[in-house]
Amino acid sequence: MTFDISLLEPKEVSINLKLLKLFRFFHLFDPKTRKICNINVYHLVWYIINSVLSCIVIYGLLGYFTEMEDVIDIVFHIQLMFCCLIYSLSLIKIIVFLYKANNIWDLLSVTCIHFLTSTRCQTYIGILHNHRKKSIKMTNITCGLVFINAIEWSMYPLVLKLLQKEDANQSNRRLENIFNLRFPVTINNYNNNYVTFYIMESSIIMFLLYIYVVIDVFFISICYVMIAHYEIIKRAYENINSTLNSKNNNGNINDFNVNDCFDDLVSITMDQQKHFAKLKLFYSTYKFIILSTVIINSGSIIILTYASVVIFTSSESIPILSVIKLISAFGYMLIVLFFLCYLIERINNKMESVHFGMYSCNWTSMNIRSKKMLLLSMQLNNTANELKIKITPRKIVNLQFFSSVIITCYNVLSAMFNTRYK
Repeated sequence: MTFDISLLEPKEVSINLKLLKLFRFFHLFDPKTRKICNINVYHLVWYIINSVLSCIVIYGLLGYFTEMEDVIDIVFHIQLMFCCLIYSLSLIKIIVFLYKANNIWDLLSVTCIHFLTSTRCQTYIGILHNHRKKSIKMTNITCGLVFINAIEWSMYPLVLKLLQKEDANQSNRRLENIFNLRFPVTINNYNNNYVTFYIMESSIIMFLLYIYVVIDVFFISICYVMIAHYEIIKRAYENINSTLNSKNNNGNINDFNVNDCFDDLVSITMDQQKHFAKLKLFYSTYKFIILSTVIINSGSIIILTYASVVIFTSSESIPILSVIKLISAFGYMLIVLFFLCYLIERINNKMESVHFGMYSCNWTSMNIRSKKMLLLSMQLNNTANELKIKITPRKIVNLQFFSSVIITCYNVLSAMFNTRYK
């Protein structure tokens, strides 16, 4: 099945088509996009953007390797470490996306409403429509959260600058910036050219905004499609030899058909294998991104937890805007990690539920040929159940892993409070 974005309407696909079109997502992968020297023009633009921003970040970190006039406290060190982590994750995401562009374009075909073609699966197409609504709602919320965080971080230094009564040059300190990168320049030079450094850091946050919106939105959309398809396949197997009087997701059973249902089993199994091939493609494309997100977000949450303790137990006054900025970042990282673990676990559970759907069907009324076909489908589904994203050979990405991150944060809080108040 080919995917031609120019021929599709929003209701024909189970992704947030309007949002992805707004961010020109499809131009990164469409084979028809204009090319220069056999390179997609949008890929070329991103190569240039990545190179420029990497130079800015490297330049902004050189201050750690040179002697500087001012001394920064631990909170700024932690904030800078957090910013480096999320920038690294964004860079990983866009590099993987550009490298796997052909896979992404091939994966888009699974989002078509009529990807599952068997009659039995199409009977329960209402399930996909329901998940499509949830997907669009969640992607819009994700987009809103990213924009709120980006605006907070961008406006924070400007608001703080307006509220400051003393001259930064006289107090021998640098003006606050978005990420407070340690550019290797004097305090006077930095403050006099503050606008230039602010624009440089603003370009980084615009880059982060685009990457986090587009790639997370696509991930959420595909996960909801996978979940819906497995639910449809399960329902199709459950009622393989039943007559349905409606074509919605709650099809009522009128009577049982004890005749040969071999053809229906073959068509459902073909849909199942076609879907499984797309799931393998999705995992092979997104595996490195998922593992990087899980590791970096977990590390960021723990780092921000540590920073929160330092802030609230410090004798020095910390600007309330700085606290709000860190809390918003902490909240977003927590939500993203939870939702990633939740969606991956839902896919795993729905994959296993297909097996129960096969057992739930009225298999005793089938003839020998249909029973053999059902047994073959069970064996194929057993192979599919082994496909899971693992952090270690024994630990998979699921809500249990998310719980372990929360427990680690609690242990950090407990240990730090016990140490500070002894």
